[in-house]
Amino acid sequence: MTNNPISKNRTPTGPQRRTAQSNAVERVAQLERELRINEDRWQAVLNNPIMGVTVLGPDHRFIMTNPTFQAMVGYTDTELKKLTAIDITPSSHRDLNRNLFKELQEGKRDHFELIKQLQRKDGKLIWIQLHVFGIPNGASVGQDTFGMVFDITEKMHAQDGLQAAQAELAKSTQASRMGAMTASIAHEIRQPLAAIMTNADAGLRWIGQTPPNIAETRQALERILSETRRTDDVVGSIRAMFKSEAASRNSVDLNELIEEVFTLTKGDLEKSAIIVRTKLDKSLAPVIGNRVQLRQVLFNLVVNAIEAMNIASRTKQLLIKSEPEASGEVSITVEDSGKGINPNHIERIFSSFFTTKDAGMGMGLSICRSIIESHGGRLLASQASPHGAVFKFTLPVKAQPKKSAQNEMP
Repeated sequence: MTNNPISKNRTPTGPQRRTAQSNAVERVAQLERELRINEDRWQAVLNNPIMGVTVLGPDHRFIMTNPTFQAMVGYTDTELKKLTAIDITPSSHRDLNRNLFKELQEGKRDHFELIKQLQRKDGKLIWIQLHVFGIPNGASVGQDTFGMVFDITEKMHAQDGLQAAQAELAKSTQASRMGAMTASIAHEIRQPLAAIMTNADAGLRWIGQTPPNIAETRQALERILSETRRTDDVVGSIRAMFKSEAASRNSVDLNELIEEVFTLTKGDLEKSAIIVRTKLDKSLAPVIGNRVQLRQVLFNLVVNAIEAMNIASRTKQLLIKSEPEASGEVSITVEDSGKGINPNHIERIFSSFFTTKDAGMGMGLSICRSIIESHGGRLLASQASPHGAVFKFTLPVKAQPKKSAQNEMP
């Protein structure tokens, strides 16, 4: 008896076909509903009234913008598609924008954040906080970039007003302190100087007699010498006060100090569109010193660098390095790409009351050098290559405060 093989792939019956078709139709309908929901969600994101949304192509040209961004810059979506992000960026911010965009396209970073200015169609400048990341575009080369843009113009103007008020208050406070200090110094020195003049006059009269009264003249000279010593003591005490010789000193991590100064100057660095580079030796040994004084030195050098680059049209870059020296010391280098230092001024910039600033007092670098030298270190200046200035200070790893500096000249 011959058995017929039974086929494993039976043809679906009519009811089975109808069930499969019904399931497929329901699945398609479900996918369509989910697609519409996702589209509605995306459209709600685009139509939000708070955040500007942009998509740029690899050529930096606008592909898509939302109404909020269009309102920020005053252009229509059609007009923006004929422009690049660089076209509506002020010249002072363009180099930084290009560099970050290039690094994103080259895969050196997956996102970046930036505070910058944009120029509206009507010519007005606005401040924005920008968050950018790459998104695939299906092409073999490059990628699109998705940007989230927040208008922070009012916040920046408020900060500017606050900083201006703080600067004005600081000037008033400094003027008040300087006036009180000047009066105090004048009072302390006037008395011994008056005594010196009185005794000198008396001495001249005693020695002018016939015969000269040598004994009285000697006494007058001795009183002059005594008052001179008193004046020297007054000046010495004032110098000691300014040099803060008795200030406490502890272990200081210079890399941490650099981060603190960056926090203090972050607003000015971003506002000036300065590219900051750091080369910090993580194994750098700590130094013994006064943290406040050393931070003030580094803060002054960074602020000077920012001011030097504010008048330069070239790319603004700030480099700060920390490294050990072969001599056993550690060093901090602050290098900018600003106007540089006049070669004729290299030897004079650390002198008291010498300044190249219109409103400068010529005390900043002089005080910086005094602080570094009181810590047993050195502060030097040189020209950067191809342009800019370099300030470098070194400190011994185990620097100790000097016991006495009463007889030293500043």
